[in-house]
Amino acid sequence: MNYREAEKWLFSRRRMGMKYGLERMISIMDELDHPERKFQTVHIVGTNGKGSTAAILSGIASDLGISWGRGTSPHLIDYRERIAVNDGWIPEDAVAEFITDYRHAIRRHSATFFEITTAMAAWYFASRSVEWVAAEAGLGGRLDATRTYNGAGTIFTGVRVEHSRILGETREKIAAEKVAIAAPGTVLVAASQTPGVEEVVMEAVVRESLRRVFPVAVKKSPLPGSHQLENGSLAYTAALELFGRSAEEIEAAYSRTCTSLRWPGRLDHRSGSPSILFDVAHNPQSMEALIKHIKPWGKPVPTVVGFLSDKPWRRMVELLRGVVGPVVVTTPDSERKLTARELAIHMKQEGFQVEVRDKIGDAVARCREIADKIPMVVTGSFFVVGEAINESVSRGWVHGLPNSAEDVLD
Repeated sequence: MNYREAEKWLFSRRRMGMKYGLERMISIMDELDHPERKFQTVHIVGTNGKGSTAAILSGIASDLGISWGRGTSPHLIDYRERIAVNDGWIPEDAVAEFITDYRHAIRRHSATFFEITTAMAAWYFASRSVEWVAAEAGLGGRLDATRTYNGAGTIFTGVRVEHSRILGETREKIAAEKVAIAAPGTVLVAASQTPGVEEVVMEAVVRESLRRVFPVAVKKSPLPGSHQLENGSLAYTAALELFGRSAEEIEAAYSRTCTSLRWPGRLDHRSGSPSILFDVAHNPQSMEALIKHIKPWGKPVPTVVGFLSDKPWRRMVELLRGVVGPVVVTTPDSERKLTARELAIHMKQEGFQVEVRDKIGDAVARCREIADKIPMVVTGSFFVVGEAINESVSRGWVHGLPNSAEDVLD
């Protein structure tokens, strides 16, 4: 297979949906001769901030000269960004090689899309002889495919009620599933939680003999937004505890990461006429962070919005009231899509000034016309924000790399 054929075959596995359990992953790793045992892993679990925390931790490792791998999901711009080594995405020929060599084993074990990606990542990390891997859990922790990796530490970013059908109806039940990814006797980095969740965390600490470490506060973050201070603190602390370097070395590496790291799609300001802020806000907590960031801009901000139907989109619409407008609604390219028409009907009922453009590129184009030369926002699903970035860069509407907020708004 070439890359396009391999990618098409891989994405066809999405129709299998999500299967909860580790049996398939264990069998696949056995067939691959256990590449996951050849590197140390920091598991990152929680509702929000996993990708950002993984990016910051990887940035620190890179600055220290540590060979590292990063596994994140979902992807924003390109499938290959899910698997990165030393800031480079997995090459197309490596994806093609893995699918060509192992597709029969994948079929035999009925592996899902996420399981295949997790196995491919371990195979690629091992082939590149990485020392450390920052692995973002896909769902939960206890039965997540990434749990098969050789965990040396876990970062817990906190919980909100999500995926309740699978993980449980309360924060406590969800937290129990997530922190269960921590291997016995390893490090768990977690801030103080609400009383019920804190009790769950401490039960896991005692049961699994974990070394609980509270995050060290940081004064700045490599990524924009006050909420990123928490993610920076978690990554900084994990590096202190796990990388075997002095506090002075870690502090210096973190400081340099604060000036060098760019992470697309997270309060991602890009210069243009108008400038555009791209931000994946796919649940109420992340939407609240976006709103806190743009409220100081003053009057309502012209915005492109699109959501998945299985997210709490009505709550997110409620949060946007008085902050954005006019709004151009669009439809994500996903089987779980919320159609632009359905979203428009609801937002009009809630008093928003709304226009409909089903295609994401058309929605951005229309919002640019509305905004004229004032900054605008694209938010909602990964599917919407990722395609909007690709369209905007390819059409020359914005520059190719994220800028700081000051670069755009000054």
